[in-house]
Amino acid sequence: MFVFCTTGFAKTLADNALCHAKGPLERAKVKRIVDGDTLYLSDGRRVRFIGINTPELDHKKGHHEPYAVAATQTLRALVGNYVYLQAGKDPRDHYGRYLFYVFDKDRISLSSQLLSKGLGYRIAIPPNVAYQSCFIQAEQTARKAGLGVWTQSLAWRPHSGFVVSQVVISSITKNRGGWWLATDHDLVIHLPLSSEDYWPAQKVYFLKGHNVEVRGWQHHRKSRSSRYKSWVLSVKYPNDLQDLGMPE
Repeated sequence: MFVFCTTGFAKTLADNALCHAKGPLERAKVKRIVDGDTLYLSDGRRVRFIGINTPELDHKKGHHEPYAVAATQTLRALVGNYVYLQAGKDPRDHYGRYLFYVFDKDRISLSSQLLSKGLGYRIAIPPNVAYQSCFIQAEQTARKAGLGVWTQSLAWRPHSGFVVSQVVISSITKNRGGWWLATDHDLVIHLPLSSEDYWPAQKVYFLKGHNVEVRGWQHHRKSRSSRYKSWVLSVKYPNDLQDLGMPE
């Protein structure tokens, strides 16, 4: 029978960091692992884990991001075994993948187990924000221990894809598209209008001049105007924009 955690790992983290399922669950068999946060079920459904983003595998050229292989290999033992699923409020993503909180045979979240080992980053995408407080604790376990992805620099870099960076907010504006938080780098943080309820104006303006830790998917904007930052990172939930206070 499949057991995801080693005994020592489970004893150390089960009570404080690992997330236990709450509510009804669906039992399903795993057919294939795609990467550290995506798998196929035996019925053909492609499942994307909620609450975590693991480093990317390069399936074409093999130029994998650090810890991508480790995250994927950690899930290999799932193949041919059963997992328990809990659907998110938003059941599919724009790629057509099914969005689930995924649990092992002991009803312990696989996302929290990966986060606790430093094999991925916590992420919050409304309305699928259940278990966030637990995911935060799981991630902090790895971060404090300097495991996996947390051995890497948080300095901002200009590249497409998922990032976790620390930057300083230099100016703040708002228009029909939402809030735009310019930084001390060639980056602007976008808080979309669809997430406006999470961002009271007073709270947003308070961030000016502050050092923040931001996470999410970053892309290069199409506009070539020198008036605008070249890179945009959208944040949809407050957990993913942490105020670190004024720079020292």
